[in-house]
Amino acid sequence: MPNHRVPRTHAPALLPILLAVLFFLAATSAVAQAPIKILFWGGTATSTHNAHALRDTLAPVFAANNMTPYYRETASHSWLNADSLAQFDVALLYTTDQTGTDLSAQQLTAFTNWIAAGHVVVALHGSTNTYLNNGAVSTSWRQLLGAQFLDHDTPNNCGTISFTQPGHAALTGTTTLPPSGAATGSPPFWDEGRRHTSFVSDTVVIARAQLGTTNAPWIWVRPQGSGWVYYNASGHNGEVWTRPEWKGQVIRALQWGNTIKTTGIRGPSALGALRSILSFQGNTLAIPFHTPYRLEISDLQGRSILSRGHATAPSQDLGFLSAGSYEVRLFPEGSEPQQGRIVKAR
Repeated sequence: MPNHRVPRTHAPALLPILLAVLFFLAATSAVAQAPIKILFWGGTATSTHNAHALRDTLAPVFAANNMTPYYRETASHSWLNADSLAQFDVALLYTTDQTGTDLSAQQLTAFTNWIAAGHVVVALHGSTNTYLNNGAVSTSWRQLLGAQFLDHDTPNNCGTISFTQPGHAALTGTTTLPPSGAATGSPPFWDEGRRHTSFVSDTVVIARAQLGTTNAPWIWVRPQGSGWVYYNASGHNGEVWTRPEWKGQVIRALQWGNTIKTTGIRGPSALGALRSILSFQGNTLAIPFHTPYRLEISDLQGRSILSRGHATAPSQDLGFLSAGSYEVRLFPEGSEPQQGRIVKAR
């Protein structure tokens, strides 16, 4: 009679491995599905810049995009310390305390250090005209956000907004708001115009608005250590908050900020690539900087064709270039020259 031996199984030995694999997969899934934790820093205004109403308007949008906001606004700013900030992935600012003097230098330093460690703050609308009467804190606040509010211009509406090209990653998949109506209640919506001044030299403009005769910076980014600051001038009240275009821009900016936090693609190393962005329309080179800049063009043998410094024009006509390939370098005045980009003139 044949001897049918029962094969030995190694189930006891494999069990710990299988359990470890299942635990790893479960943990990985949990991490992937973990909601983005947002520090939502609001203000106390209850009129047009009503941060409470904005919070409630965005609540279902946050939920639909796996985001959990933690709303803060108390005058003590007690959450602005390293231990409290460590729990958040990204920050959203809709501050309204224009003449507030309760923000201390120590608290602002803690917030700035949190950004510099590799986080992103998404600042909206009136955040650039808050804490204006707070001495050195006011200066530090302007430097952090990249500029200071100047006025609303005439007429007071945001006009036509356009993204710079090629588009920035913080705007990927979004669309511009339609041209603003002339006054509140005008179709399709109304948003106030906002002009800014005292731009920080490393500010990079990624969208502009035509405010009457002024082509004004509207959305920009700037590096802060290993993190970034993003600012969007839109968002005066509910006429804007309910627009799908604006909600899409806010959500995308927060997602971009969280991605920077988790991938390490951030800070000065990323700014070099950003400064090399060159946008041509025909023979016209669009300039992404609002502050004075330097434009240098050389042939591929390194011979200088053009060196133009302290320039402020929003575009440069390069129609004088003959057909061929050139290296174009564009960077803010006073900063270190960046590696150029090879372009072809036809």
